[in-house]
Amino acid sequence: MFNELIELGRRLEKENKLPPVGFYGSYGVPIKWEVHFGPLSNLSCHIAETEVDKARPFSGRRNTIEAHPLIDEAGYAIGVERQKSGKDKKAKEKHEVFKSLLEKIRTSPLVKGGIIKDALSELTDILDQKKPQQDLRYKDILSKDWVSFVYEDGSSMGLRLFEHPEIKAFWVEELKERTIQKTEMGEVVCAECSICGNLTPLAKKIPVGVKLFKPNPLHSYNKDAFVSFLTGTDIYENAHLGQCFVCGDTISRVLNYLRKNKSHRKIIVQDSRNDKQDSPINQYAFFWLKENMSLKAGEIEIDPSLLLQNVTAILAREQFSEKETPPPDLKQVEAMLNSPWTARESALRIADNRFYLLVLSPNKGRISPREWFSVSLETLKKNLCQFLDSQRIISPDGTQKRSFSLPAILKAVEVSNLSRKKYQAVESPNPNLSRSLLRFAYLGEPPPVGLLEEAVNCMRHPKIMKKENADTLHAIAAVLKMILTFNTEEVGKMEQLDSNRSNKGYLCGKLLAILEEAQLRSARWRINTTLVDRFYGSASSAPMSVFGLLVSRATTDHFPKIRKNQFGYTDLENIIECVQTQIDESGGYPKTLTLAGQAEFSLGFYHQRAEFKKKRPKKNQNNNEEVKNND
Repeated sequence: MFNELIELGRRLEKENKLPPVGFYGSYGVPIKWEVHFGPLSNLSCHIAETEVDKARPFSGRRNTIEAHPLIDEAGYAIGVERQKSGKDKKAKEKHEVFKSLLEKIRTSPLVKGGIIKDALSELTDILDQKKPQQDLRYKDILSKDWVSFVYEDGSSMGLRLFEHPEIKAFWVEELKERTIQKTEMGEVVCAECSICGNLTPLAKKIPVGVKLFKPNPLHSYNKDAFVSFLTGTDIYENAHLGQCFVCGDTISRVLNYLRKNKSHRKIIVQDSRNDKQDSPINQYAFFWLKENMSLKAGEIEIDPSLLLQNVTAILAREQFSEKETPPPDLKQVEAMLNSPWTARESALRIADNRFYLLVLSPNKGRISPREWFSVSLETLKKNLCQFLDSQRIISPDGTQKRSFSLPAILKAVEVSNLSRKKYQAVESPNPNLSRSLLRFAYLGEPPPVGLLEEAVNCMRHPKIMKKENADTLHAIAAVLKMILTFNTEEVGKMEQLDSNRSNKGYLCGKLLAILEEAQLRSARWRINTTLVDRFYGSASSAPMSVFGLLVSRATTDHFPKIRKNQFGYTDLENIIECVQTQIDESGGYPKTLTLAGQAEFSLGFYHQRAEFKKKRPKKNQNNNEEVKNND
């Protein structure tokens, strides 16, 4: 995982999308002032106001006085005391620390001479003689304003000194020194970095934290085995992995880059209770491709960003407000996956490119990895097709088929959502379910068995059949189909009603839907509570205990009214006789059903009900009464 993040960091640095080692691009405030000065023969300077928002050196200072090289707050850089209210009492001390760092840079072996050496010598003289204080603009500068130094020489006009390669190299070594790890006896901890493998001093901390909702360090899973480079008691509570500064800093910068780019991150699970952004329930997915390779899906050219968008569409969360919003549409993704993929550049092969996914969660002031995997694009395409095909199922009204995203599934199986409004719904907090779903979707592993019990329990909830929960019911049915038909030839057959399926549970579920339809037709569909509300639980777990009574009641109470009113008596009678014959041939009503049998029952009930709704007569616009069917 870390090696792939390091590789990504190197690529992003080459593409100028990532600041260099030791730099940070999200200070939140621009560089407000620039001090311009010329060659030694003309010892003068002038201050210019600017508004440049650039990546700059970062040390992670908080309550300490530490200077940055050749760019810093005005209190450090030119000794400004003025604040919005009052004075910066530590400005003099800060400025002296800044000048000490300047001298350290000037005498460093990494600064080898030439123009940069001359510039540093002249800047030292300018600061010693307090030349910036003589500029009229000095009085307008606040202590917290950022100030940089620009060298104006003939061959280096407009050179921002903090961006010079030799200054960057010095800063890396300076941060290594500041972050060095020592034992309780004061000895430097030197060992092989767990990432790059180089024998080097290990870092005690990394200045740039990984920001999910606030900057935090990336930690291991609180296990002593991962922090053996440290000494002392309870080291697992605050220890990094054994890593050098450069590797740790690169990983932090890369993760922050991924977090800020919507094309590289999605929130799978979010704990919305009391705005608990630091809850370990929250799960943030980061993803990228090994190579930014464009490809063709059929005749359509797809660039890397669009490819990432499509293959991660299954991670999209439904964003509800008090107003209804449509759920994510995966049809475009399915069309892309079902087209042949070819690399646009002949020198590249799809099999050589890989998709990486990392899931992180905040955890009490630290960040913990929950999942990591890599998969080739060829395998990814196959597995995503399997994921979508395995759950595709007809809607409750029998009009369309669709598949669902991972967050939609996690919301559907959270039974407490059935008592909430849609915009208040939350994903299941069980990390094992989300982790297993991710591995099922992207790696082709079996779907999580734990979802079966969750889905069956939701089907037994009295509110699941309400009209406002149609989307949830649809997703639950998709989960049942996904688990029952995974890796079987029945995946396609079970997208809608399968009249030839002989499973006892499935047949009993169909029978309950038929009996409900008989009750609805006999009442001219003017009924709010059906026998399903009362008998679904017992019928799905112990069919023998209730079906004799329900069939008898339908025969004596409902079918005569259906025949009299010509509401499809013959068709309904044929359907119920066919299903009862199949049940008799399979050994009669089972006494009890296992969990898998109850899932089959739910799927049979759902399929048959959707079939009835699809064929149900529409309301007459004149009298608002159901149109009769011919016998």
